[in-house]
Amino acid sequence: MPDTRKMDTRSRVVKRIENIADICGYCSKEVMYDCILCEGMCGRWFHSACSGLSELEFKDLSENEDSEWSCQRCSKEKKSNEEEDEDNPITEAIRVLRRQVEERRQVEESIQPSIPTPATPTSNIENCRWGNSLKGDDIIKAVNDAYSETIKWKINLFKIPSGKSGKRLIEEMSKIVGYYINGTGMEEVAIKLLMVMPPLLLQKPSKKSKTKKHVEYLEKRLKWWTDGDLQSLLREGMEIQKRLTKGKKTEENKEKVFVRLMLQGKVSNAMRWIGSQATSVLDVTPDVMKTLKDKHPPPTPAGKGSLLLGAKQNVEDVIYENIDGDLIELCARKMSGSAGPSGLDADGWKRILCSKQFSSKSKQLAENIAAMARKLCTKNVIPEHLEAYTACRLIPLDKKPGVRPVGIGEVLRRIIGKAISRVLQSDMVGATAPIQVCAGLSGGVEAAVHGLRRIFNDDETEAIILVDADNAFNRLNRTAALHNIQFICPEIATYLINTYRNPARLFISNSDKELLSEEGVTQGDNCAMGKYSCSLMPLVQTVAQSTSDASKVKQVWYADDAAGGGKLEEVLRWWEKLNETGPLFGYYPKPAKTWLIVKPHCKEKAEKMFPNIQVSEVGHRYLGSFIGTEEGTKSFVERKVDEWNNDIEDLADIAKREPQAAYSAFNYGLSKRWNYVCRTTPGISQYLKRLEYKIQESFIPAILDRSFGTDETSRKLFALPVKEGGLGIYDLSLMSDLEYKYSCQVTSDLTEAIYKQNPDFYDDQEKLVEIKTQIRKSRIEFFKERKEEVTKDLNETQKLQLDLTSEKGASSWLSSLPLKSFGFCLNKQEFNDALALRYNFGIKDAARKCVCGSDNSINHSLICKRGGYVSLRHNSLRDVIAELLETAGCKDVTTEPLLIPVNGRELPAGANKADGARLDVSARSVWNPLERAFLDVRVFHAQAPSNKALGSPTTMYNSHERQKKNLYNKRIVEVEHGTFTPIVLSTTGGMGREANKFFKKLADKLSRKSGQRYSEAMTFIRKRVRFDLLRTTVIALRGERGLKSSSAVKIAELDINLEPVL
Repeated sequence: MPDTRKMDTRSRVVKRIENIADICGYCSKEVMYDCILCEGMCGRWFHSACSGLSELEFKDLSENEDSEWSCQRCSKEKKSNEEEDEDNPITEAIRVLRRQVEERRQVEESIQPSIPTPATPTSNIENCRWGNSLKGDDIIKAVNDAYSETIKWKINLFKIPSGKSGKRLIEEMSKIVGYYINGTGMEEVAIKLLMVMPPLLLQKPSKKSKTKKHVEYLEKRLKWWTDGDLQSLLREGMEIQKRLTKGKKTEENKEKVFVRLMLQGKVSNAMRWIGSQATSVLDVTPDVMKTLKDKHPPPTPAGKGSLLLGAKQNVEDVIYENIDGDLIELCARKMSGSAGPSGLDADGWKRILCSKQFSSKSKQLAENIAAMARKLCTKNVIPEHLEAYTACRLIPLDKKPGVRPVGIGEVLRRIIGKAISRVLQSDMVGATAPIQVCAGLSGGVEAAVHGLRRIFNDDETEAIILVDADNAFNRLNRTAALHNIQFICPEIATYLINTYRNPARLFISNSDKELLSEEGVTQGDNCAMGKYSCSLMPLVQTVAQSTSDASKVKQVWYADDAAGGGKLEEVLRWWEKLNETGPLFGYYPKPAKTWLIVKPHCKEKAEKMFPNIQVSEVGHRYLGSFIGTEEGTKSFVERKVDEWNNDIEDLADIAKREPQAAYSAFNYGLSKRWNYVCRTTPGISQYLKRLEYKIQESFIPAILDRSFGTDETSRKLFALPVKEGGLGIYDLSLMSDLEYKYSCQVTSDLTEAIYKQNPDFYDDQEKLVEIKTQIRKSRIEFFKERKEEVTKDLNETQKLQLDLTSEKGASSWLSSLPLKSFGFCLNKQEFNDALALRYNFGIKDAARKCVCGSDNSINHSLICKRGGYVSLRHNSLRDVIAELLETAGCKDVTTEPLLIPVNGRELPAGANKADGARLDVSARSVWNPLERAFLDVRVFHAQAPSNKALGSPTTMYNSHERQKKNLYNKRIVEVEHGTFTPIVLSTTGGMGREANKFFKKLADKLSRKSGQRYSEAMTFIRKRVRFDLLRTTVIALRGERGLKSSSAVKIAELDINLEPVL
């Protein structure tokens, strides 16, 4: 039956090549209604009046499914072809080709989506019992009721306590995951049970409740849980929820939230509360709800021509054996972010899966989760059982103007998705690179920018087009995607089919409303980007073939951000094909927000050819960078600088009260915003001078607590890396061009593949590592030269101070996040005084005279015996070392051990022979099994005249170590039959050779006992020792008296591997 239409319902945006389908094949006027499609070779639309058909004939054709109609021209050609000589080989070849094309078209139109059917249940919950009260269908009802209630609750969970109760909870979680992976009768409710556990068992009983109370309530709730008494758990939880109050959104509260998040190491989250990227959650009004519904459209059937054909590749299950408990633990450690509907965030899961305090219980749960991941990758599971696994919290953020829906998936799904993506990364990259660069390619977004800029700068390129798609991630045709993914990347197909076969529930925050995600990909899924990139590959390949020569339009895609460049005529064909074919895959280009960047001499021609697209000869923003003229680049960067300057002002204001939090947010948060622009935009150093001025005159004085600006020498010093004695606040006018150069180097192969449209691109990881190593060496050499320049302008005292602050470990306090739980947090005065000590500034508001009568200064404060600050510094470090030894598993750890009397034994001159002599710490099994090791601590101030006279810091350490060894080494070896190690540190945080050797041994023992990596243990030891030394040093500067703070964190209670990694 020919395609006939009374009223044309086609979108005016959708145009076919050369506009054939939009004009009548007879009168050349636009076809709007009462039209019929020629089924001959021309494929044109004709008005019914121009077709030569009567009204009755037109009606019969439209109603008769077996009818065919061709225009007069095509009918004549067909008749002429039939009359041609049958023996003509050319004619016969044309006929065969036409038949093949027609057969292919018919096959493509008749193909239906092929998605494997889900498994059938192998067991029945009717035979299951839970506790004393629930069995069969009662279990399903109880679990569904609990889930429906708890997903509405505000997040109010306490940290899982260590000890028996915490282990029992994790053991119960492992058992529930086991229900699912083993396919028991409880499989139907297993995932929901797992998701209701946190809100039911970990609700804080009160706002200020402590760990002891949490343990008490957890034990009681676990008893209810094992008895199947969900009603008691729900009643208690609902009473707690009723009494929770909603915090007020004020500027003061925003700062408090910012600081709180920084003290937890959540830099990205903290930065969302201040500056230009600060946002807020909208109330769920009818208008907001309508917008959310519009952004989550209903499903559409797969369009004709959108489904791939061919044989499906078999995937061996063995490839998923790399998903094991260790990988799950690794992915959990690197996970961050808020909680899904269950309320358990990334930190909670991190503690459950990675904490060494739960030992084998955590490992068993990780292994079970790995088994669950393997099952989802290899079996077609029942999708209804994954309802709670795929659910998300939906948060309507203020887009200013508009609504930006942000989905937060369950952390468990994100951990499993991350593990699967790591194992299958090479498969997804191989299926999409180099044209689609968002499937896990290192530096993919930077390479996309570099590649497109190179395409635009090519002499043969007249224009590039930057395409914006409408609601791209939510409108991707899910049916076509799940069908095609089986051909494009079959390794990940089963997992995606399992998790996307059914719609996902979206629970709207601060509301009892919910939506369904029925199309596109779901936010909060780590595999979403891989799915999206693979799903669009048929479209990418289709539009690439739209031009007369596929290589004439060079394209690059980053997820939904499509771009192509070439001659105007070829770009037009590419654009038209994208509009024609894109909707078949759920990709809907938006002409109003699409930009065409042209060479100046092509602008007039381009505006005629692309009437519905914005045309610019200046350039436009692309993936956070800018492509275009120097004038356009300058305007773009200056707008960004205005935005960044406002952000710096906000941080500088916070620095007046919380300088450590502001400094960390600057280095690990805010600076990344302009670092990316520097790495992707060439020649912008001169436009960043205003930003540099704002940093120099506003932010640096704020963290130093100085009212004056920064002089040139100091600015050069502060621009050095932290480990080289600086603040790591780089001078962007010097670094921007260097960063761009490094970015081009590390993405060179991918950029070249994009430019040449090379389908055989190979992601050579070994070569990438070599390039990164070369860049690292280049950076070191660059800053070494900068440091030498700075040193020339310093006096001898300043040079010595720079050498001291450049020692290994001396700057670890400055490069650490202000983690309160690890004891790495400093208050305003401590941080400001620590910086003053680091750079030998005067102490602000300090007394001019010491109580001993001498002039007060940093040097005098650190060596004055009055007040006992020297002893405090020494004893505090001694106690930390003893605690570290105990934590590392050393036996018989003793502070101030009494030495065995010499009893006339001959010792070298200068050795301590006194009866009753004591050292600082002793322990067994430090160096050798059961052997007793003795340690003696000394902390010296390098700027003191007696030490300064020795010369370099290395000479100072060696001198103090020799003094200690002369006093005790021979006596310990011959009388105690043990070993002696002098622990010599300076007030600036450096340490001698013997101390460094000891702490390395300690880190090795600590890593072996706790299962932590050696590098993590060593880094933690350096930080802990440095912070303890810093605090006792700063106390001496102010002359305050008192005992060591009782709030010091116990090392044994910390999970070193859970320290947030940047």
